[in-house]
Amino acid sequence: MHDMKTKKELRAEFKLHKFRAGIFQIVNKENNKIYLQSTSDIDRAFNSDIFQLKAGMHSNKSLQHDWDQFGSDVFECNILDELTSKDTATPEEINKDLKELLEIHQNEMKSSGQLLY
Repeated sequence: MHDMKTKKELRAEFKLHKFRAGIFQIVNKENNKIYLQSTSDIDRAFNSDIFQLKAGMHSNKSLQHDWDQFGSDVFECNILDELTSKDTATPEEINKDLKELLEIHQNEMKSSGQLLY
């Protein structure tokens, strides 16, 4: 008897898996501009943005332009803030919290004179 999991078991495990939600930033060390992004899956988002930049098709044209001009070496990616939410939080509640968290960081950075993409 082999130990394969059923689709139902796999779905249950997936629901238990906690994705790390939060705000990440891509910092241009050449001109100190910062790209902020909120995501319900931090680990996947980095890969997605870097893939888009490497492919030359990122939705933020200014960020893409600088990536093409300066090269990937001048960019640094890191987590700015991680969202802690209740286990019972719905995806809608998490997205609402992420949106508010992103706005807080954007406003703080803008008020301190930080340039954003």
